Amino acid sequence: MTKDDYVIIRGDFGGVWTFEEESSREKEALDWLNEKNFTTLFVDGNNENFTRLYKYPVEEWHGGKVHKIRDSVLHLMRGEVFNIDNKKFFTFGGAKSHDIQDGILNLDEEEKIYNYRKRGAYFRIRDFSWRDLELPTEEEMQNGINNLDRSGFIREE
Repeated sequence: MTKDDYVIIRGDFGGVWTFEEESSREKEALDWLNEKNFTTLFVDGNNENFTRLYKYPVEEWHGGKVHKIRDSVLHLMRGEVFNIDNKKFFTFGGAKSHDIQDGILNLDEEEKIYNYRKRGAYFRIRDFSWRDLELPTEEEMQNGINNLDRSGFIREE
């Protein structure tokens, strides 16, 4: 394999997750991937730290926009169309959490979090284990429609 070969992770990459800019464990894992003899491409799922992910530099790559995590670790952004090995790929990450039936709490609701954990509730904590951007924004959806239209995927009848 070479850097022109791709491993594509289709959601819940989890490589950009921690609060810190890059914890030592996260940095080690991303560097390990970067050193492999292939390029890692990923589409986000709902288990990413979107606040941090969206801070990485945006670059054009194979016709679409990516967040460059490392030279050969790239986040394929939502609503983009990529031409890879003469094949077109439309990427649109994100997903709705399935384990939030009992709600989304704030980090400062310590007593509520303790009680929810104690009773085995299905909940997440905003900006810790759940983020608002797990679902796409209107802007991301419109970007996807525009890119699909430009690429010939949407055809008027």
